[in-house]
Parts: sequence; C-alpha cells; structure tokens
Amino acid sequence: MKETMRQLTIVAALSLAFACSTRIEQSQVVDAERARAEAINAARRRRPIGRLVSPDLVVIDPDGEVLNRDDRIAAISSGAASNARRVENDVDVRVYGDLALVLGRSDSQANGELNRDFFMRVWANRDGSLKMVGAHYTRISDHAVTQNESFGAAERAIEESPVATNAPDRNAEEQVKLAIREQHQAYWRKDPDRYRMFAGADLLRVAENGVSTREQLITGMRANSRLPAPPSDQLDVQVRLFGNAALATWLDQGGDLLGRFSQGRFTVVLVRRGDVWQMVHIQTSGVKRQPAARRRDVESRA
Repeated sequence: MKETMRQLTIVAALSLAFACSTRIEQSQVVDAERARAEAINAARRRRPIGRLVSPDLVVIDPDGEVLNRDDRIAAISSGAASNARRVENDVDVRVYGDLALVLGRSDSQANGELNRDFFMRVWANRDGSLKMVGAHYTRISDHAVTQNESFGAAERAIEESPVATNAPDRNAEEQVKLAIREQHQAYWRKDPDRYRMFAGADLLRVAENGVSTREQLITGMRANSRLPAPPSDQLDVQVRLFGNAALATWLDQGGDLLGRFSQGRFTVVLVRRGDVWQMVHIQTSGVKRQPAARRRDVESRA
C-alpha cells in the first residue's frame, strides 16, 4: 500500500511539473538567434556564446563530422565563424513543445570558395532560457542549387500537427529508439503504411539533393526498383528527450542501393502523438572520411 501511494505521488508530481512547463514561443527563438549572431560577430569573446549553448551540444558539419560544445566555442572564439561571412536566407522556425527548430539555407566563404548548405539549429528550454542543443549542416548539391530547393516550398505543402500535452512514459527513450528502428525497417521493406505510422504528415527530410515531404519520400520508395532490400546499419544511436520531443543522432552505415559502401550522419527530431513517436525532421550529411578497409569489406559483400 505504501509503495502504491509512493508511485502515485511520483506520477502526480511528474504530471504537475509537465503541466507547468511552457511551450517555446517564436519570439524567444528570434531573441536567441539574434544573441547567437551577435556573439559570433563579437569574435574571441568566449563568454557570450558559452551561455547560449548547452553542455551536451551536438553539431554535425557538412562532412559528417561530429562536433561538441568546446569545438563550436573554439571556432567562434578564434574568429573562424565570423570570417566565413555567412549569409542565411529562406529561414523558417518550427516549434514542437519544448524544442524549436530553425531551418534555412546559407552561403559562406572558406579559403576563397563559396559553400552552400541547408542548416538546422535546435533550441530547447533549459533552466528558464533557451539553449542550443543541436545543429546540423548539409552541403547543398549542384542539383539542389539549380532547382532552387528551399524549406519554404516544402513547408507550404504540409500542415504541422499537434504534439501530445500529457507527460511521456518513463520508458520514453526506449520507445523513441523503437520508432527509429521500425521506420527504418519499414522503408527498406517498402512498406509505406507501416512507415507512415512513424513518419509524421508534417515530416521534412533534408539531404544534399534537397528537401522532401513524407509523401515525396514514399513516392520515391514505391518507385525504387531496388527495394525491398536488407536495411543499412544504424550505429551509435543517441537520444535526448525534451518533454514530448526527442532529438536523435546516429551513424548510418552499409551498402547503398547501388551496392556501394556508404556512411551518413543522421539528426532526427521526433515528437509524441498519442502513443506513437513520429519523425518530423530528418537531416543527413554524407561522411567524407570513410575507412578504406571497412569500405572494401562492405563492397565485397554487396
């Protein structure tokens, strides 16, 4: 009886704490982004940018490299970030409860070369203020540049769905990992109905060749004569929870649909709707540095 009362007290406390949490407002995101830009422009001043980024910040760069908070602060403090003369456009903000995504395209200069990328920055409520907890940068291919691929066109084709308002289960992290595995297997099995269970109607998929909606992904799945096929490996899956939103990263590795060795870094945002966790954003970057021995091994099995 005492144990039952203790569990009920814990559940009630968690529910009350969750009910008191506040949804991120777009104005907060705008303020955080402005503070971030000002900190970058004030190069070599470590403190301003340090207060804006979370200790567990994870950044995926266009080459598929994984960077942490110290890496990012070092780049800004050295002046490298401000010297890149980065110009951002087609910027959009999507809010999912305790997580906010800032999406867009950018042009920058590095070593005299023009670089173009799709970017996503992820902000979360931490101790009463917004902290950047993740970011992903995807190099834009010549095809995407020619087609003028943008977030705006994809956003107009979909309507965002609501997120659950009650507290998630204690095993939410395992539920998220299960959803990640299930959607992956459904795609490679060429099972669109199963895939839709874990891919929200408001899903955006960002890759080197452009931005796709869920239904565009499914159209491509159905048209691909090489599917179904054995799925690639999802390695080092990491999940962080923010209320009814989750931020996941992993390394995707294996033979691609043409039998070639392939590695890609994934950043995926999922939200809880009812009893199901659904993907609302997928972003990928191919890994530039691939181990030759592993590449030969995969190609020999393809």
